[in-house]
Amino acid sequence: MSEHQIKKPKLFISHASSDGEFAQVLQTEIGKVFADGIEVFCTSSPGAIKASKDWLASIEEKLDNAQAVIVIVTPVSIERPWLWFEVGAFWLRARKDQTAIYPLCAPEIDLGNLPSPLDRLQALSMGKSQDLKLLFEGLIKQFGFGKISSFRAANVTKRIPKYKNVKLSEIDIQERVLYSGEYTGYSDEELKEIIFSEYLSNAFDEIKDDPSLYEERESSIYSGKLIHFRKFDKDLKLPPGTAKRLLIETAAARGLEPETLHDNVVRFKPTKEFKKDYLNE
Repeated sequence: MSEHQIKKPKLFISHASSDGEFAQVLQTEIGKVFADGIEVFCTSSPGAIKASKDWLASIEEKLDNAQAVIVIVTPVSIERPWLWFEVGAFWLRARKDQTAIYPLCAPEIDLGNLPSPLDRLQALSMGKSQDLKLLFEGLIKQFGFGKISSFRAANVTKRIPKYKNVKLSEIDIQERVLYSGEYTGYSDEELKEIIFSEYLSNAFDEIKDDPSLYEERESSIYSGKLIHFRKFDKDLKLPPGTAKRLLIETAAARGLEPETLHDNVVRFKPTKEFKKDYLNE
């Protein structure tokens, strides 16, 4: 680089492999608004990581040098451990340096129920033109240049995938099970025992010993407490996706059945048999 060459600001786009096509659409629009004056790192871009390079080291290096990160949050990426690795690695810097994180969420994502630390940031919807404009205005303000008149929200919104039709890439399938915590290598049966001993056991014993607890709405899993699958995994330090796969089956063996069940949350109620045996109903 010559001494007169201007150093471009750096932007990191964090996304799941299955969301790569949309990430490149966003990258193209960024190039128009900033006249290619920003260096954008997007793993789905051809040649983003050289074949001979350590990919993890490359990602860490790009995160260390970035001034901003756009986090593409979709039904695919939100279950992806590496999303939280990338966000977590940048979050510590963003709190003390002149850097920023921009969560950009698919229409299917509840902006009010994002996992930490994204729940502490202003999340934007990729399905809303005004939100996309806010994203680009934020980047322009941060970098000190760019032309918002070059931005066309329709170029982005018309390319948003319909996630019920999205096929997971092999990389995302592998990354969903990437985990190096204390329960690495545990079988499903062993994980179900962990769920029972670390979470269900106390609630099971308490409700048997004092049936009046059942009347206290949402005081425990037996009285309708809302369970967030991802938070459950995080709190118990389980492999990502464990609660969604095994909690309902484990709870059924302890007298519980779903009262409401959605993609990310479940609320249980005691079965008729449990009520008869322990709640005198």
